[in-house]
Amino acid sequence: MKKAISILLVLVLLISLAPLSVFAAGDEYETITGTVMFNAGHDDSKTDHPCPFTYSDEYFTQTGYNYRQDLATVTMAMCFAAGNVADPARYKEGPANLINFFDQIGFKDFEANKDFTERPGRNTFGVGIANKVIYIDGEKYTVIGIGLRGCGYYAEWAGDLNVGLEGDHTGFAICRDTALAFLKDYLAKHTEITGKVKLWCTGYSRGAAGTNMLGGAIDDIIASGGSIGKNVELSADDVYFYCYEPPMGADVNKIGSSIYNNIHNIVNYNDLVVKVAPECMGFGRYGVDHVLPSAKLDDNYDVLKADMLEVFSTFENAGTYRIDNFKYVTVTPKATISKILNLKNGITMTQGEFLDRFVQKLFTEVFTKRAEVYAAQDDISEIVLPLIGTYPDQWDTFVDILSKNAAKNIGELIYMIKNKSTEEVVNFVANLFLDAMREAGITEYNFEQVKKMVRPLTLTVIKIVTKCPDEFATLIFNIVGIMSAHYGELGMSWMMSIPDDYMNSKPDAVVNNMPFTDVGMGSWFYDNVKYCYDNGLMIGADASSFAPEGAVSRGQVVTVLYRLAGTPSVAGQTCPFTDVDESWCKDAIVWGYNAGVVMGYDDNTFRPDECVTREQLAAFVYRYANDGTAASGKASTFTDGSLVSDYAVPAMNWCINKGVVIGMGDGTLYPQGGSTRAQFAAMISRLALAG
Repeated sequence: MKKAISILLVLVLLISLAPLSVFAAGDEYETITGTVMFNAGHDDSKTDHPCPFTYSDEYFTQTGYNYRQDLATVTMAMCFAAGNVADPARYKEGPANLINFFDQIGFKDFEANKDFTERPGRNTFGVGIANKVIYIDGEKYTVIGIGLRGCGYYAEWAGDLNVGLEGDHTGFAICRDTALAFLKDYLAKHTEITGKVKLWCTGYSRGAAGTNMLGGAIDDIIASGGSIGKNVELSADDVYFYCYEPPMGADVNKIGSSIYNNIHNIVNYNDLVVKVAPECMGFGRYGVDHVLPSAKLDDNYDVLKADMLEVFSTFENAGTYRIDNFKYVTVTPKATISKILNLKNGITMTQGEFLDRFVQKLFTEVFTKRAEVYAAQDDISEIVLPLIGTYPDQWDTFVDILSKNAAKNIGELIYMIKNKSTEEVVNFVANLFLDAMREAGITEYNFEQVKKMVRPLTLTVIKIVTKCPDEFATLIFNIVGIMSAHYGELGMSWMMSIPDDYMNSKPDAVVNNMPFTDVGMGSWFYDNVKYCYDNGLMIGADASSFAPEGAVSRGQVVTVLYRLAGTPSVAGQTCPFTDVDESWCKDAIVWGYNAGVVMGYDDNTFRPDECVTREQLAAFVYRYANDGTAASGKASTFTDGSLVSDYAVPAMNWCINKGVVIGMGDGTLYPQGGSTRAQFAAMISRLALAG
């Protein structure tokens, strides 16, 4: 009986894996259905998992600038296949699933670069290419399919952290350059490929970043009149690049042109990966972001989610959908271990909104310069590379166990950071790592070795907890759900369930990446607050509110101006104020004093918590700008211009001349009235944009 059942199962599997070709009535294009195998990457299985797909050459009859749901869905199947096979011991067979996918849809002459069949290293990048001749209105085209490895790349993970010091993300630029070089080599070798070609490229996560930046390079080549190969013709309309959950890696100064809109980025708003490397440090993506459904962005989310979950349940390893279980956590610093964490059930922040806030604070308060991130990546690599390079079989299990243990022990970790010595914290973290390593089967390390390994990372964690305790606690408490937002099965379930017109029916403006429930997209100050938030100049009053009508303190003003100046080092500098040593904004005040931006009171105090008036705010801004521009008598054109204090007249006149102050809208300046946070955001954004 067992043999009969086994034979039956084998037959069913063979039938399901065999592509089925049909012709739609009245349609000249063949429709192929099949099953692609893929490495999930987030479980400890050494077995690949199945995913169905539907393909047709007809998908390439439209311009690449048009987003097509059918093409996007089968392209995601291709990007699944482009991961290494699940068993790390079979790394020499890395592109086997991609080969099988191309075979099923009629592509030939598959070749993989050397990196795809060797054990991954820090800067390797797997690329697989095949081609197929199709005809559109009787005209011959060769479709070049390019799969970029985005799963099962092990030690390449360290390259994801290599942001570099300027320009493009260094690690992802290596991916781009590797793929472009191999594409050119492929075309040079296959001289039979001539005439018009179409490029079809995809990747997931790291592979998506490579796809995005390769697409940018291809579009630049086309725009400049260059070529990707001898005797081939490539139009921008024939570029079909789809990136799934892509990090940001392109220099934000390069990405603005609409020529890149044949690059389509499918992003989950609740995924941390798509929010880094951060925009506030100069990173972005080429092309158009197409955002999957979320509670934040869709009024009919419950209906869309129900349809998605039906598909999600068909994936054998999908697990539990956790994203909507997100809970915000706050820290009570002096509480006992059992009471140090507080679940804020009344805060209706979504996971995506929290991640926006976390990334913003992380890269404006903890890492204020790109060079600091670049330095920190080495500390993480010191942990990752020895483990992932030596123990690829155990890596996924180790990460899973460590994540769960960290979530269980986050209260104790924060308590120790707040109340214990650095050495005790290092010991605690080392034990968390050692326990996870041993449970995963990594037994060669002793405590002292692990302690040395985790020390630099622990010091970074201490820094984060000191600056962002609530955000760090929330991140670790929800870490399993946050990681699950990046799982491919979830993205594919959305792609297979959303209506065909879903992406194209969503205006770009609907995407508000700020977590503030009190900053409506129709508010007069929306653009000003968004500018300050996106550029790391201002954050919220708390986790979910900006408090636009809230007052502005002297400490807040100098802090924002300090950030606008690029948070320069204050090492070796002092100030005479007696009330700032313990202040949260001490560095900003020291900078402001030495830069001539701030002045104190006669009693040698600064009074950082004292609220400012509109004319005082103008004086701060004027001293900050210090551009020597003469200020004419503009204040007098307002009905209450005579109320401006004598000391503030030059400052107010300058601000009016520069468009930084425009009045209250009723012909008044209200100079001695208090300034709100919304008004302050407006002044700062105008100041920044005015140069």
